[in-house]
Amino acid sequence: MTGTILLILYAIIIVIIAVSSWKYNNSVENYLIAGRKQHKVLIVASMLASTIGGALTIGQAGKTYSMGFPAIWFILAGAIAHFAQGTLLSKKVRETEALTLSDMALKLVGPRVQFLTSLFIVITWTAIAAGQFIAVAKILVTITGITYKTGVIISASFLIVYTIIGGQKSILKTDLFQFGILSIALMATLIFLYTAKPVPAGSIAISLFTTQFTFWHFLHYLIVIGGSYFICPMMFSRILSADTPQNARKSSFISGTGMLIFAFVITFIGLWAKASIPDLQKLDPLNYLAKNTLPSALGILLIFGLLAAILSTADTVLITGAGTLQNDIIKRKSVTGIRVFTILIGLVAMLIALFKSDIIAIIIKTYNGYTAGVVPALFIALLFKGKRILNEPLTLIAMVVGYVLGITGSFYPTESLPGILLPLLGVILSAVLSLIAASIPERK
Repeated sequence: MTGTILLILYAIIIVIIAVSSWKYNNSVENYLIAGRKQHKVLIVASMLASTIGGALTIGQAGKTYSMGFPAIWFILAGAIAHFAQGTLLSKKVRETEALTLSDMALKLVGPRVQFLTSLFIVITWTAIAAGQFIAVAKILVTITGITYKTGVIISASFLIVYTIIGGQKSILKTDLFQFGILSIALMATLIFLYTAKPVPAGSIAISLFTTQFTFWHFLHYLIVIGGSYFICPMMFSRILSADTPQNARKSSFISGTGMLIFAFVITFIGLWAKASIPDLQKLDPLNYLAKNTLPSALGILLIFGLLAAILSTADTVLITGAGTLQNDIIKRKSVTGIRVFTILIGLVAMLIALFKSDIIAIIIKTYNGYTAGVVPALFIALLFKGKRILNEPLTLIAMVVGYVLGITGSFYPTESLPGILLPLLGVILSAVLSLIAASIPERK
C-alpha cells in the first residue's frame, strides 16, 4: 500500500512539472530542443538519464545474471561511443543548428537521405519505446501486484500523456532530479549488498570473454550497440539543446564518464544476484532485490530510482520518434502534430510490449538495422562537413544495404553467429559505399 501511494504521489509531481513547462511549448524548436539554451549540467544529466533507462538498468542486470561479467560491454560500448562522439562529432552536430538528426541529414546530404533516416528512426524508436513500457510494467507488477498486461497499459498511457504535455523542456528539468534518484539508489544498493551481505570468496568470476560471449559478440556490442549511441537521435537532441558547441562537446565526455561508472555499478549488482540468488521467482534481479533482499526503505528507493531512469528514457524516446515523424516526414512545423504522433507511436509500442517481454532482445534487434543503415553514412557525412557533400543516390544505396543486412540479422537468435555477423557486415558495406559516395560528385 505504501509503495502504491508513493507511486501515485511521484506521478503527480511529474505531471505538475510537465504542466509547468506547457508555456514553453509555443514553437517546434522549443518543444523539440528546448530553445537551444540549456547549460551542460542539464544536458549531461539528461543524456545519462536517457541512456541509463530500462535497457541499462533492469535489462543489464538481467543480462549479467544470465551471461556473467561480459554483459558489461552492453553499457561500456555506449560509454566508449560517447567519448568518440565528444572527440569527433558533438561540436559539428551543434554547429549544424538542426532540429533533429534527420534534419541534420537533410543539411549534410539531401532530402531523400533525410526521409530514409527518418523512416529508420521511427521504426527503431517505436520498438525502443516498447522496451521502456515493458520495464515500467515490471516495476508496477512488483509494487502493486497487478498483471503484466495491465501494467503495460497503465505505463504506456501515463508516459504518453506526460510527454505530450511537457515537451523537451519538461524532460530536461525532470531528468536532473530523476537521475539523482537513480544514482543514489544504485550506489546505495551496491554498497549494501557487498558490505551487509557479502558473497563467498571466489563466487564472482571476472572474465571479458566466455564460451557464451566470444570475440564476435564483443565486436557486435562495440560496433552495433556502441554505434547506436555514437549517432543517436536522442543524444543529438541533447547536443542540439546545448547553449554552445563547446558545452555540447563537454557534455558528451562527461556523460561517457558517467556511463563508464554505471557500467560497473549495475554489472556488479547483477553479479551479486547471480552468486546469491538461485531462483529469481520469475522476476528480474533488480526487482527481486528490491522486493526480497534490501531493507524496506532502500528497496523502495531502488524501485523509484529504476522508475525514474525508465521514465527519463521513455519520454525522450517518444518525443524523438514523434518529432522525427512530424518535422522530417510530414514536414510541417506543428507542436500539435508532434503530440498526435506521440500518441500514435505510443499505442504501437504498447501493442508490442503486450506480447514481448525481453527488453535487451528488443533493443538489440532494432539497433541492428538502425546502426548498419544510418550510422556509417551520417558519420562520414559529418566527417566531410564543410568539405564535400556525399553523392545522395550512392548514400541511399549504402543505407539500404546496411539496413537490410542489419535487420536480416535480427531474424536470427540475438546471440547466434548470423545474428552477430550480418549486422557487422551491414556496417562495413554501408561504410565502404558511403566513402565511395564521398568521393564521387553527384550529377545535377
